[in-house]
Amino acid sequence: MCTNMKGFAAQDSSQYRLKGQMLKMESYLRGTGTYSKNAGKSGYLSLTGGEPTLHPEFFKLLAYFRRRLEKTPINLLTNGRKLSDTEFTARLLKIARPPFGFIIPVHGPNARLHDRVTGVKGSFAQTMKGLDNLFAARPAARVELRVVLHRLNVSALPGILKMLLEKFPDTARYRLVAVHYEIEGQSLANHRRLALRLGDSARALRACLGLARQFRNFELYHFPLCVLPAALRPKARITLPPAEREYPPLKCGRCALREKCLGLMAEYRKKFGDGELRPRPAAGARR
Repeated sequence: MCTNMKGFAAQDSSQYRLKGQMLKMESYLRGTGTYSKNAGKSGYLSLTGGEPTLHPEFFKLLAYFRRRLEKTPINLLTNGRKLSDTEFTARLLKIARPPFGFIIPVHGPNARLHDRVTGVKGSFAQTMKGLDNLFAARPAARVELRVVLHRLNVSALPGILKMLLEKFPDTARYRLVAVHYEIEGQSLANHRRLALRLGDSARALRACLGLARQFRNFELYHFPLCVLPAALRPKARITLPPAEREYPPLKCGRCALREKCLGLMAEYRKKFGDGELRPRPAAGARR
């Protein structure tokens, strides 16, 4: 379900080495180059991949970015497996001074499902150990746990939430985010296996409303407001750039929720259409 294309791993890796990244960043800081994926969203830096903690110059890169972007939030999107190494985690936390955040996905309530999604036997145990090490260190950094919902794991959502509440009961120490998967890259190639409608995600979330309320910080990514029950709409965030979102005129043109709504993911609309949208007329508008 990765959003990278299949050929991503086959590209020339030299562009991601320390020297090249330093040259690119210094050009950006001088105002003579770009270092931004999404225009208008340059107020933070995301370290992603692949798996960024496997980079042979990971600590050097991280130290450089932290030094040159002292007050800029840096987010590390990682599977958390390297954090199972206590020494690695301690070294990382010495460099990762705030503002810094960890974003770690959890794909199932147990090894059977989590490892099926990752394709790596033992990955669940490593990620859980990594989270244990991270929380034991009581980091000043933010921690976000993500559950990316698709056909393989949506029915397991109650079990995932229960597992997290049991294993990490102090929910003030992390944010939990439920994400409807994006249809691009590997997830597009595996569409038949992963295909899940927003309405099915919303129904799973509705069924888990009591569990979700037990998390101090709970958010939703990639959901149009009208597919969600009213109780969950305040949790939804606009998380994608305008180029990746659509507001079908006949459905969203006069919707009272539009200003604060993500709309539909463009690729999702291509696959599933917009029939699930249930716009809310503005006060006084004709139905």
